[in-house]
Order: sequence, then structure tokens, then C-alpha cells
Amino acid sequence: MASKTSSSTTTRIAIVGGGIGGLTLARILQLRKVPNISLTLFESDSAESERGSFGGSLDLKQQSGQRAMREAGLYEGFLKLCRPAGGQTCIMDHMGRVHLQVEGREDDLSNPEIDRAQLRGLILGSLEPGTVRWGHKATAVSRDAATGKYAIEFASGYRESDVDLVVGADGAWSCVRPLVWPGVAPIYSGVTFVETKANIRDHPKLAARIGGGSLVTMGQGKCVMAQMSANDVLTVYTALRVPEEWARTSAVALAATEQEKLALLVEEFAGWNETALDFIRVGRNPIMRPIHTLPCDSEPRTKIDNVVLLGDAAHLMSPFAGAGVNMALADAADLGEILATGKPLAEYEEMMRERGNRVGKMSSANLEMFFGEDAAKKVAEFFNSKK
Repeated sequence: MASKTSSSTTTRIAIVGGGIGGLTLARILQLRKVPNISLTLFESDSAESERGSFGGSLDLKQQSGQRAMREAGLYEGFLKLCRPAGGQTCIMDHMGRVHLQVEGREDDLSNPEIDRAQLRGLILGSLEPGTVRWGHKATAVSRDAATGKYAIEFASGYRESDVDLVVGADGAWSCVRPLVWPGVAPIYSGVTFVETKANIRDHPKLAARIGGGSLVTMGQGKCVMAQMSANDVLTVYTALRVPEEWARTSAVALAATEQEKLALLVEEFAGWNETALDFIRVGRNPIMRPIHTLPCDSEPRTKIDNVVLLGDAAHLMSPFAGAGVNMALADAADLGEILATGKPLAEYEEMMRERGNRVGKMSSANLEMFFGEDAAKKVAEFFNSKK
């Protein structure tokens, strides 16, 4: 896989996907002022505001997420928005027995937290006007064998031609991936999340219990993960080991009203401690999120000039390593350096694949631990071993 740059011609780069990773790559390339590059990012959202307060809190690791923020010249802006990972962490089993209670430190900036929407807004605000083309949902990418250039097809019928380099940052269901990794598609992990939001100020008892941090309850192959975000937003991920079709065909999925959905969801956790059940009950706007993964590959992927993957498009994994956004940011930092210096894209591919395989295996092992026997005890022991 070779990169293509020339001192006399302009290299047209198309980044497909406006998530955290794709946006960060665009920012790094613009900041580096790489000569003879024309950059456009295509995003399916109709506008920046479409996603609203999607997702929960992210903690950025020093050698991945924070490194990318520095490479993007956004570290100071990030520090103004982030908060110390200082809230308490509590792990308990489904009967309410506490297996781990950690009181955070307000000055702990080793892995500071930021809301996903805040981070995306920070990066978007740093891009040159016109960088992002909103409302462009890519559906296919093809290569002209005669010229070596690429064409991107969009759901609207629009076609972008004569692209020199395509970056697939378009997530789990990437339309770019088949060019680089044919025959591979996301696999259902066996776990589905139901995500809800609430304002913690409306629930003082739960506010006292979660303490500005997170509370995770697990047992019987299920899990309730409550997490505080900025502006008093409580995000709750209720997770169950269920068939993939459960998200479409279960009584919870088919319930007519939000209240019915939550009541039926609570029934799935019959016999659990009341604190965990209350975190489910207070939620609003439940969203089904089946968790998918990509396989960890031991062999080099099919080589095709000037197409490369980034983030979930390259190494989709479960959230049980807490690494997804950090991986995407590390990819962006590494790919930005490769493109800015004219090194072969194969060097990026090797770094990205090694990192993705290593963390992907860890994520898979952690999922089994969270939903296995004696989950709370084992997860607490795991956390203690990392101190």
C-alpha cells in the first residue's frame, strides 16, 4: 500500500466519515499545512447538531487520545472542557454487595474525561470552513483501473470522482472496508445495550450513590452501567446477553411507549437490588444498541493503493476495554504523520493493525469477564490489579 504525493500535482484526499477519528485526521493535516493536498470530509449527518448529546463520557489516555489532541493543536482547548477522572467508581453485584469502591481525586488528570459531543464540537470548530460536506452518506467506493483514481457514490445520487486517496473512517458498517478487507463484516458480540439519559438533579438519591463518577452492577449475564457526564447528565447502559434479534423483536423493543419499554426492561432484572433497578427506571429515550465486533486478523489485509481504514471501520470492538475513541485518535495521529511526511501507508497499516489486534483481544476477554460467573468479584480484582 503506497502513499501518493507529488510536488507538481495536488493529491485529492477524501475522508469518509465525520466521527472523532476522521475529524481529528482532517484537523492534523490542516494544521501541518501539508503542501499539494486537497482535503474533503464527507459526513452522513445533515448538520453538526444532528447527533445532539449522543454517547457518554470518554477518558482520553496519555499515549493515544491525549497525544492526538496535542498533534491536532487542541490540547489546551481539551483541558478547558475536560474534567478530572475524579468521581468515585463503584462495582457491585446484582444483590447489591459492593466489591470495589474507589474515591476519585479531584486533581487526577492522568486520564481526564470529556463528553463525546464536547470533543466532537471542539474538533469541528477547529476545521477550515467548508471542510465537512454534511448530508453525504457514502454507499460505495470504486477504483478506476486505468487511472488508479477512486469514485465515491452517495445515497443522494451524487458521485465524487478523481479521488487520489480514500480514508475509511465510516464506522462499523463501513462502505470503504470491502476494498481493503473484502468478505469481512461486523459480528454480533452476543450483548445488546439499552442506552438512556436522565438529569441527575431530578434524582438526589441516585446522585448521592453515583457520586459524580460511575456505578456498575453485574451478575447473571447482565450489567447496569451508570455514568455521569457534564451538565448533570446521567447516562445508563443496561446490557444483556440476548440473541441479536432481541433488539428488534423482543417485548421491550416492540413496546408502544417509553414507559412500557422501561417497565419491561426492569422485568428482565427481576430480583436485582433496588439501586440498579432505579438507574434503569429513571432513564429517558431508550435506544437499542446491539454490540458488534470485527475479527482480530493475523494476516496482512488485501493491499490496494491509497485506501486505508481508521477507527471502528478498521478494528470495531466491544466497549469493554474503554478504548474505542482512543484507538481512533491514535490512528488519526499516526496516519496524519504518515501523510504529512510522505511515508508509505503500509507503515500506518502495520501500526494500526498491531494496536487494533492487541486491544481487540483485550476487549473480547473483558466482555467475557463482565458477563461471566462471579463477574463483579472478577472485575473488581482486575481493577485492583491495575492500581
